[in-house]
Amino acid sequence: MEVINVTRFVLPFLLVALISTTFFLVKAQDVAEPVLDVSGNAVQKGVNYYILPAGRGNGGGLQVGSIRNRTNPLVVTQNAAESVMGVNLQFSPVDPKENTVRISTDLNVKFTSMAITDSSTVWTINTELIPERILVTVGGVEGNPGRETLGNWFKIDKYEDAYKLVYCPGVCNICRPFCGEIGILVEDGKRVLFVGRDQPLKVTFHKL
Repeated sequence: MEVINVTRFVLPFLLVALISTTFFLVKAQDVAEPVLDVSGNAVQKGVNYYILPAGRGNGGGLQVGSIRNRTNPLVVTQNAAESVMGVNLQFSPVDPKENTVRISTDLNVKFTSMAITDSSTVWTINTELIPERILVTVGGVEGNPGRETLGNWFKIDKYEDAYKLVYCPGVCNICRPFCGEIGILVEDGKRVLFVGRDQPLKVTFHKL
């Protein structure tokens, strides 16, 4: 009577199952966790939010302003008054098919309840207003990731019990951009957002 080698038949199926399981585990690990608003819900593309500082006594929401007698471009500022919610905004992940805003993922930020003459409301960086500082301004371009739009991409990372905004674009494989966290610089009596290595502004996200 012929003895059937069970191992010869079972082993290939086990290998296929193991490879498939490993593939799905790797894919799952590749998906970054979502950014959460103060209600514990994932922050979504195309939905209006306020960005507010975490904790009490740390000022209010974000808006735009001018410094050094320059109105072009306008800088992104934080209102000093805690009672002011600021201007609402939206996020657009670099992947146009992605509707959830995720940790450490490139995205555009734009104010949505205001219009500026001859300028977009998309965030970008500027090194000309104050040459020794990298300020966050409006006037950027939404989408079209690559070398030409490098200054328009930001990220959200976890920071202690809340989040921080980061400039470290990954939309250009051959580029070597500088990286830094978004903090506050006081200029002309205004609290201006800038890219630096100082203490970042700890923020939370509030859905309208």
